[in-house]
Amino acid sequence: MRVASVLLLAVLASFSAADDPSKPHDHQGKLDKFKLGPPPALSSSERAAVDAGKTVSKTVPVEGGARALAVFDVAAPPAVVWACINDLPAYPRMVPGVHATKVYGGGTRGGVKTTLVTWTLKLLGYSVTYHLEFQHSPSASAAAFALDYSRNSDIDDTVGYWHVAPRNGGSSSRVTYSAALLLKGWFPKPVVDFLLSTTLGRATQWVATEAATRLRKEGTSAAPSHGRRCTGVWPFRRCAPPPAPPPPPPPPAP
Repeated sequence: MRVASVLLLAVLASFSAADDPSKPHDHQGKLDKFKLGPPPALSSSERAAVDAGKTVSKTVPVEGGARALAVFDVAAPPAVVWACINDLPAYPRMVPGVHATKVYGGGTRGGVKTTLVTWTLKLLGYSVTYHLEFQHSPSASAAAFALDYSRNSDIDDTVGYWHVAPRNGGSSSRVTYSAALLLKGWFPKPVVDFLLSTTLGRATQWVATEAATRLRKEGTSAAPSHGRRCTGVWPFRRCAPPPAPPPPPPPPAP
């Protein structure tokens, strides 16, 4: 056990020293990037499971890493869900395992907003740092990310994708998340499990919690009010009937 602990710390020490934003990554991408478009279609059984309130998830190990897909519903409008996903500086508070994020660039072109952000994960006192290019297209209701290959990262490669679709007349959202991760070299199983759970497995569990928190703080409902006066917080929100339309104008005098 002592030898294994020493080996783990030694590997982590060398791993955390690899990040160097002043140097480019050692390749320009090994994983295929996701496109800003609709998500893959679900099978009838998968769609039925999500409709029943379950999360459909898959994690497939690949050499040097893993691929993951998750589809789930969130009781919040798409605008609230996107506010959570796009709040990159708040990820250390929202997502377990994320120690720090720092935005260092970005811009908007052709309706697509690009954000360059550095992520730091913490494990046993050691840091795992990588640099991402995060793109969001409101018109496609999708986001995609990949490594910023102009900076050297501790991980070998990663790509990912978000899609948010309205459900129930816009009162809730169907969220699709997919990602792939490749590690550099060989790592002990605790390190692999931590990285996969943080970047793949845990990456979706926080969305519903954060969306509900924001709705409560705002005192708003997941259900649209359609111009009605509403009080309370979803799911206990109550809305008064819409006001009666104004009476028609009197007919013209003869």
